[in-house]
Amino acid sequence: MIALAACSSSAPSAPKEEAKIPAPDFEIRQITGPPELNYPMGPMEVKFRLDIGDRADIPITLSRVEIVVVNPPGGAYTLDPHHRVYYFNKKIDAHQVVSIEFWAKAIGYGQSRRADEPVTVRGTLYFETGSGGYRHVFVKELGQYPGQND
Repeated sequence: MIALAACSSSAPSAPKEEAKIPAPDFEIRQITGPPELNYPMGPMEVKFRLDIGDRADIPITLSRVEIVVVNPPGGAYTLDPHHRVYYFNKKIDAHQVVSIEFWAKAIGYGQSRRADEPVTVRGTLYFETGSGGYRHVFVKELGQYPGQND
């Protein structure tokens, strides 16, 4: 009886309702990467900026970002697969735009013939609203030359 009660209490909860809101305006930019860090070899951190505009009539809250690099290893950098989820609690009011900066753990490959090739990232933004959750999936190519991500 106790084992049965323990199992029932650890059952996953029902999935949250998906919010029916317009897709947020979204842009991701690489602020600091290998060129600004002198093309390091090994562990490094890359700074990103998310620009998010809430097009809904209700506030949304960015709860987390999952992000990975889809390029093969050996280019400018690869995001560390052990650190692919970044948590936030950033409220965005209705019809407002916010910029959120964060550092992501990465692995640099030093100066090579592929050091300046664009890095393609794929990610998912997770939002919470009063009427449920919302996910926004993105794919973005980030240039490695100064000014390409402005």
